[in-house]
Amino acid sequence: MITGKKVRLRSWKEDDLTLLRSMRNDVSLQAQLLARPRGSDENQVREWLKGFSGASDSFIFILADPADDTALGFLQFKNTDFVSRNTELGICLASSAQGRGIGGEVLALASAYMRDTWGLGKIWLKVRGDNTAAIKCYENAGFKRCGKLSNHVFISGAWHDVVLMELFLS
Repeated sequence: MITGKKVRLRSWKEDDLTLLRSMRNDVSLQAQLLARPRGSDENQVREWLKGFSGASDSFIFILADPADDTALGFLQFKNTDFVSRNTELGICLASSAQGRGIGGEVLALASAYMRDTWGLGKIWLKVRGDNTAAIKCYENAGFKRCGKLSNHVFISGAWHDVVLMELFLS
């Protein structure tokens, strides 16, 4: 659907379920995403993906290798407010896809898509305060810190700060 040099943003397909199930059940990965794994099987992942199809304020893209179309992760937009023209972003890359510049390209492609196709003016996100690699990626893509929620989430036996970031698209 949307293709860059390092990644393609496309709709999901059945072949993606194995990777997505693995990612949704990965305790340390989910902790970095401010989430908790719930023991998802492939059917539960399929239903999660289908939920985006029926939602009027949410979008999901599979992040795929443009060479062979193998899934590398996912990108979601949720809580989209078409009146105020903003949306919340969430991105998750498999560990094998991290550190290769894919995240930065995803953010550039997705920002252009939300601005040009949907007319949005701002993308915002929440990131765990100690997720320095993600924060650096977001900052390199133009996101600015706009707030901090101290000791906001309790994950893996400890309290963690949440950093709020935003990117104006105009």
